[in-house]
Amino acid sequence: MRRHFITLAVGMVTASLAIPPAHAGIMGDGLGGALSGAMVGKLVGGRKSARTGAIIGGVIGASEAAANMQRQQQHQAEIERRQSEWAAQQQLEQQRIRNEQAAAAPAVATDQTLVIETQKSLIRLGFQPGPVGRAGPELTAAVRQYQKSKGLLETGDLSQALLAHMLQNGG
Repeated sequence: MRRHFITLAVGMVTASLAIPPAHAGIMGDGLGGALSGAMVGKLVGGRKSARTGAIIGGVIGASEAAANMQRQQQHQAEIERRQSEWAAQQQLEQQRIRNEQAAAAPAVATDQTLVIETQKSLIRLGFQPGPVGRAGPELTAAVRQYQKSKGLLETGDLSQALLAHMLQNGG
């Protein structure tokens, strides 16, 4: 029995050196199961039962280790899948925010540019639109005065069409 055990142990150690670490764990659990099975078999039925117990214990130990390894791999794959989904969601959210900011920025810049260019034209035409770059009641009043002087509808609202009209009339 000792010689069989030593041969089995040496064979397992030699084999475990040549296999990947994940499989070495399976073999180690199989060896542990084989030893446990051999001891129980020897106690129950002698030498013949020790061999049968070793085989059964080895198979059970190795299969449990393989099942555990498979569960760990599935768990790791699930973690990686969730992390990947989260990263993709974060990228989409960041892109959405960038798109919103990009869409909003030109509108603000365009409105500000329209205010400044309209004020410059009004000044060139002799109207007082208030502080340049700031829309307020003075700008509205100056626009109305311009519109009245040219026979336009007096809204006081700024527009690209109004600015084009001012530029055509010397503004």
